[in-house]
Amino acid sequence: MKFNPFRLFRYYLLRFTRLRGDPYSLARGTAVGIFIGVLPLLPVQTILLIPLTLLLRVNTIAAVVAASLVSNPLTFVPQYYYTWKVGNIILPGRISWEQLQEIMATIHHEDLLTGIRTLSHLGFKTLSVILTGGSIIGLPLAVIGYYLALNFFVHLRAKRIAKHKLD
Repeated sequence: MKFNPFRLFRYYLLRFTRLRGDPYSLARGTAVGIFIGVLPLLPVQTILLIPLTLLLRVNTIAAVVAASLVSNPLTFVPQYYYTWKVGNIILPGRISWEQLQEIMATIHHEDLLTGIRTLSHLGFKTLSVILTGGSIIGLPLAVIGYYLALNFFVHLRAKRIAKHKLD
């Protein structure tokens, strides 16, 4: 089967369209999901995401959908590369791209527990570089995502209310 990016876009749009709830909570959940999705912690993103959304009282499903949109097999390599690149500008010389590629290969091809163990053995220098880069990239994307999602969910709610009034 041939890969179709428009079909993937429609799939995620449909998933967001089916979400119910307060538009502000949905938008905040989307923003949290985008931020966590950009952080290059692939095997533990959902493990971090669920308690964080519950603590912040935002929509967990919106966060999980947004995180999976941002962090998936298609975005895996560019995501790690750009977070490393930005983190390496801020904290230079702590990890090379070759070292990070080896880590990515281990995380990508192994099971969840092996991926978590690999991340836990990275050390402070490596984690500081990729988390710094991920935070610098993720924060503005989360803010932009919040406002786009808020606009989307407010319009969607107004459309649903108008439809129910007609029925």
